[in-house]
Amino acid sequence: MIGKKIPIVVRLLDIINANKDFPAMSRTVALVSKQTSSDSDASVTELTNTILDDFALSNKLLRMVNTAFYIKYHGAGRINTVSRAVYILGFGKIRDAALSLMLFEHIKNKSLALELREAFIISFMSGVVAKEMGKKLGIKDIEEAFICSIFHDLGKLLIRFYLPEEQRKIKELAAAQDITEDEAAPDVTRASYDTVGMEVAKNWNFSDSIVYCMRKIPLYKLVKPTTDMENIRSLVLLSNKLCELINKAKPDDWEKTLATFKHRFDVCFRSGEKTLADVLEVSYSEIKSYCDNFGFSMDNSHFLQNLGLLLKGPEGLKKDKKLSDAAAKHPMQILDSLLDGEEETSQVLTPDDILTKGILEIANAMLESFSLNDILRMILEVLYRGMECSHIIIGIKTAKESYMEGRFGFGQDIGKLVKGFRFQIESSSDDVFNISLNKDSIVLINNVYDIEVQSCIPTWLRTTFDVRTFIVIPITLKKVPVAVIYGDWADVDQKAPQPKRLRYVKTLRNQAMLAIKHYT
Repeated sequence: MIGKKIPIVVRLLDIINANKDFPAMSRTVALVSKQTSSDSDASVTELTNTILDDFALSNKLLRMVNTAFYIKYHGAGRINTVSRAVYILGFGKIRDAALSLMLFEHIKNKSLALELREAFIISFMSGVVAKEMGKKLGIKDIEEAFICSIFHDLGKLLIRFYLPEEQRKIKELAAAQDITEDEAAPDVTRASYDTVGMEVAKNWNFSDSIVYCMRKIPLYKLVKPTTDMENIRSLVLLSNKLCELINKAKPDDWEKTLATFKHRFDVCFRSGEKTLADVLEVSYSEIKSYCDNFGFSMDNSHFLQNLGLLLKGPEGLKKDKKLSDAAAKHPMQILDSLLDGEEETSQVLTPDDILTKGILEIANAMLESFSLNDILRMILEVLYRGMECSHIIIGIKTAKESYMEGRFGFGQDIGKLVKGFRFQIESSSDDVFNISLNKDSIVLINNVYDIEVQSCIPTWLRTTFDVRTFIVIPITLKKVPVAVIYGDWADVDQKAPQPKRLRYVKTLRNQAMLAIKHYT
């Protein structure tokens, strides 16, 4: 077990596993710990599936990528599917957007202690600063810098979140001895903040780069980096330290504080006189956009108020507040307006909305430079979300043998299920899959335990899938089977056979046929 020799880490992991409420847990951990290449079909499908596995996250993410901040990256019509968002914006931006969302949702938690909320905001802001500074400096992987910077103080956040008594003792010791909390922590917990963070991060399978960037180095020991990873770690250390200084700074001392920090910064990176100020301005605007879009008042954060005061002065903040009050009286949509004149709202889309908007988006995507897998992934996603399936899988006919084999899909444990999705194509077979392919007809089994359908349910399906309702959607070219889409529901689903929904299914099936015909 990771951290076996560090009692505080063992204790933390036990508490975390029992509660599972820390924002970096569960799906967010999966998002940031991806180690596969961003241009791999497998990684794109995995990332999309991770997001789709959380209904609330999916809807909030789609709302987010249609805000003014992200529109400048895609410049296309409204994005209605996570699959298309991943393709257009790229693996890195979607990963960062999802992570930002999860952190911001946690920051909005009113029951969270003020000090802890501030710690989350500072960590988030340090990530934004690292990303913006990375752009200025030509850092190759700014997405990595963003994530590494957010998690730089993971150990401190965990102890504050789960072990408030230990945190209180650390603060008292630091004050009594006039040292930093980082210096005081080992005397209380028998491990430094960064050691705790690194051990937990390893247990969560975080990437080596995130773990590497957690190791704290005093700024006076920083030297000019010689590798890409050292570049990112130096940037992470500097962005976190800058945000710490902002939190404590007083307006009268700000210029002196910034000049001292800039001296340390120049040891690692060459930059112009205005670089730091410009980065802070842009970062402040970006975090303000997050706050505006997701209902968090900047007035609730001392750190953000202090940053605004340092950047704009008291008069500037008063002006911002007047504009904010006016906007509250006359709310304006930041979201990219309108698809065919329809005003966008923040309401959650209904399944019918998802199906209709998804069909339109797929039709538009087929006119662009999407690959076949991109189109099929979008079709599967629309079916998965719109039909509210438990699982959705596409099987493709093998080239040499007459078999259908699972290619990819969405749903819980989908990797294992895709591997188990394999059957022989036989014109004489009476199982439901071959019946569907031979007749070129969609088949819906509403209850697998009905006596009338028992004989046509294949053994491999019973042993691999634990379902009550499923649908088979054949895809043929000139009556020759080329693929099949399978969707299921864990319980008997009364909505699945509704005529309106089945019409949507037929349209999506036709789009899949056109895509395969066009791309093969």
